[in-house]
Amino acid sequence: MTPTLAAAIDVVTAAGPFWSNETFWAAAGVVVGAGAAAGGMYATHRAAFPKRRLVYSFSSSSLVQRHQRNISANVLHIRLGERELHNPRLVGLRLENTGRRDISSAQFDQGEPLRIDLGLPVVELVSMAAEPPSALGLSPDGWGDHGMTIRPGRLGTGEAITYTLLVDGDPSFYRLTHSLVDVKVKEKFPRKTDG
Repeated sequence: MTPTLAAAIDVVTAAGPFWSNETFWAAAGVVVGAGAAAGGMYATHRAAFPKRRLVYSFSSSSLVQRHQRNISANVLHIRLGERELHNPRLVGLRLENTGRRDISSAQFDQGEPLRIDLGLPVVELVSMAAEPPSALGLSPDGWGDHGMTIRPGRLGTGEAITYTLLVDGDPSFYRLTHSLVDVKVKEKFPRKTDG
């Protein structure tokens, strides 16, 4: 063993294990304190700026398949009251709150409703289903020539509402417009269509 190596071993042995060193514990205290401060700042930021997320999706299906319409010599006529429907379709709109906080009527800027535009009139609102069933806070305000509006209301965290609309024709587009404040609104893809 060389004299230099022997002297280095003597210094390490005299100093003792690293956990008995005051400098080690001071550095460990700084690291733990910085981690706790960063965790506290993150938790405060999450509480001060809650995430509200509204995810929506459209679906569309024909009531009568096109290839089935001309099979028989008898002509199939579909009516709603006195109105004959030439290409009846059901359009579904699903609204889901996937965020960490409820979406309340306070998030609707100046009480403006959600607007659904399909490029053609909505003939009838066929159904409205909520998950859970008690979550019926977003009620339709009206429907007709310019689609449908949904008045301000509450959609709790993890709740969803599905509207089924009857239209006459194939929608040229599916559009949801809103004036929601502090709510991230996103369309869920892909959109499902058939026939």
